[in-house]
Amino acid sequence: MKRTWGLLSVGTLFFLTACSGEPAPAPPPAPPSTSASKAPSTTPTTPPPPASPAEITAACPFLPLTEVQQIIGDAIYGARDGQQEGEVRKKEDATDYACHYNRADGLYLTVVPEDGWSVPSMAAETKKECTKPPTPLPGIGETAWYCDGKDQRVTTVVYKRAHGQIRVALVDLSGGTRADVYETIAKRLAERL
Repeated sequence: MKRTWGLLSVGTLFFLTACSGEPAPAPPPAPPSTSASKAPSTTPTTPPPPASPAEITAACPFLPLTEVQQIIGDAIYGARDGQQEGEVRKKEDATDYACHYNRADGLYLTVVPEDGWSVPSMAAETKKECTKPPTPLPGIGETAWYCDGKDQRVTTVVYKRAHGQIRVALVDLSGGTRADVYETIAKRLAERL
């Protein structure tokens, strides 16, 4: 029996619960300088999980908002609503996790058993959601890319096999940014999935 896979149900994950992470303490003040100094970088409030944990229980630890802020280079991105872990959703043999950054922006993970699923067919279905041809990110996970999506969003997608599962990470960000941002996000997720 051939199975296919649609894009993660991004629009249906609106029931949010707050993450329990506390904001990181402010760094000590920098010594006086004669030149203008940059604002201190933010550190992640949710530590990333160990590389490829056997069990996934939440999305936010895989790519915390503060880490996204660092990668993008924008400390106020997502600051209005903060980071919020979405409700875990199970359907048939798939489990969906969500970490929201700006209500609709966020990281969406889907985990399915490796048996009975095909990464190429899953990826082909997901790519149908791109409004322009995807830009491949070779050498990251089993397959990875980023593409323009609906509503002026850019989606970065990573597929990885681990622990007898296929793990799919999808990051939606409003508007466009630099190509190195998408590549960095994909690499970090591939290491952690």
